[in-house]
Amino acid sequence: MAHPQPEALGELAQLLGGLGLQVETARSTVEALNKLRSHAAHVIVSHHATTTAGHSFDGVSMLEASLLHAPDALRIALVTSPDEAVELDYRPAHGGTIIRLVARPNERSRLVAVVGEGVKLLGLVEEQRELVRRLSIDQAKLQKRETLLDVVVKERTKELEDSYEKLKAANRQALFGLAEAIEAKDPYTKGHCGRVAAFSLVLASEAGYPKDGLETLEFGAFLHDIGKIGIKDAVLLKPGPLDDAEWLHMREHPVKGYDIASKIEMLKPIMSAVRNHHERWDGTGYPDKMKAEQIPIAARIVAIADAFDAMSTDRPYKAALPLAECEAVLRKTAGKMYDPDLVEVFVTRHLGELYGDYADNLTDVG
Repeated sequence: MAHPQPEALGELAQLLGGLGLQVETARSTVEALNKLRSHAAHVIVSHHATTTAGHSFDGVSMLEASLLHAPDALRIALVTSPDEAVELDYRPAHGGTIIRLVARPNERSRLVAVVGEGVKLLGLVEEQRELVRRLSIDQAKLQKRETLLDVVVKERTKELEDSYEKLKAANRQALFGLAEAIEAKDPYTKGHCGRVAAFSLVLASEAGYPKDGLETLEFGAFLHDIGKIGIKDAVLLKPGPLDDAEWLHMREHPVKGYDIASKIEMLKPIMSAVRNHHERWDGTGYPDKMKAEQIPIAARIVAIADAFDAMSTDRPYKAALPLAECEAVLRKTAGKMYDPDLVEVFVTRHLGELYGDYADNLTDVG
């Protein structure tokens, strides 16, 4: 953790220490990089201030330089206003993901939740790698024990299946926790991720989506807006309409989400739902201008679920539409914005009414 002010460093170290983490601090880029050379870091937090107490501290540059010493670490730039660290909006994609967290001095406790979920997620990824490594080693050993093969394989397979189910449950909890962290940035969309996942699952099931892909689709729907972590609060929380520049910035969130998902192995299967859920059937969407069936099926499903939830829930700037009006809008835009076949399934079977059953299941998972 890097910050030029010792009192702020002490406060942040005390906050993060409550998570049971070993916290190293630095007041300069040189000191921070020297510590990274000798200490393995899982999360790197840097305050970014161009002028602080008469001198400058380029936290973004420090985070970029840390990629050499800790390529798999979670990087967080801590700023006090949405206008700081604007250079993050123009960084090349290959520069490593940096999450911008806007928190004034009296809001720094928000960092605890983000770091806590990040550490949990990184730990689960490491557990998954270790499980795969152990499985490969054990499989090689079992092949050499031909006389005991049947008995040993059955026992070991059951043990690994049990371990895998526990790991899957932990992965779900971590991913859902990350989704809650996304929603925490915008209180008006509370529950949006869960509802989009529910609508996506009922639509996929009715449309004949492969059963073995439903869990991955659920993750993708839950985290379709993960890129909004990188959107400026001034744009994300703006109560009125966005101007042209603000819309361009908002439309960066699918690519930002894709960049985050691509760095985490277990999120790679859901990247199309994250990147392409704003593509349009007629090719006028973003970010890749895909058209019709060029758009991955998972992204087409999430797009319809996302649109239905936006229409059917109250927002500060509009009241929720009745089910019949939501269905009418989907039918009107089918073939222009959305997959017409999927819209027909969603509307004719009134899948918007089925959300309650799925919501109960999702709440139980937690």
